[in-house]
Amino acid sequence: MSTLDTTVSMIQKCTEDELQVVQQVIRQFFLNRGPHTTTKKQFLEELQISRGQHQGGQSQEAGEALAELRAKYGL
Repeated sequence: MSTLDTTVSMIQKCTEDELQVVQQVIRQFFLNRGPHTTTKKQFLEELQISRGQHQGGQSQEAGEALAELRAKYGL
């Protein structure tokens, strides 16, 4: 399953309240990044870091992450 398919599947399973929380988190993430554009080189470097973290077991299944968000925000 592709990342896009997984994302769409997760969104379809969310309630309206859960989607509001997800949108809040995303907005906060982008606000914290500031008015910053990413070059292709920077994007590829961040992607390589992300892949390394995944291979090193530093990632989390989407269902687990969503469950943590639900618990954290009481959803």
